[in-house]
Amino acid sequence: MLALATADIWRQEVEDWATVLLATAVLVAVSLEGISAQQWVAGALSAALAFAIYLALALRGAMGGGDVKLSVVPAFLLGAANPVLGLWWVCVSMLIQHGLFLGMRRWRVAAAGGGVVPVELPHVPAMTASLIASVMIFPI
Repeated sequence: MLALATADIWRQEVEDWATVLLATAVLVAVSLEGISAQQWVAGALSAALAFAIYLALALRGAMGGGDVKLSVVPAFLLGAANPVLGLWWVCVSMLIQHGLFLGMRRWRVAAAGGGVVPVELPHVPAMTASLIASVMIFPI
């Protein structure tokens, strides 16, 4: 996620191959961990919920399709550990993104002398920060 966040900052794009690679690594890791059928279902439901929320935001133009596809991976991982944690991750991701957006907007408006300046921010850094915070606060 850190590598994808860095790439998203520089290129403003999340590559499909990187998302597939990360998803494969997560699926192999949880398979080797030996999670239960209930955890698979919880992870899948968390991933579906994250996908639906991110898709709704993407349809409004708030983020791109790469962010929508990538949201499934951390939501599945955290949801398999605890279904509430998958939803918590989505909420914290959105709060971090919104805080960054407001801060950058305020900074750019001040730099532009009070004019309205459009702000486009990559979302993967917020997703990554939320994932790190989730694991640090709720060790899985």
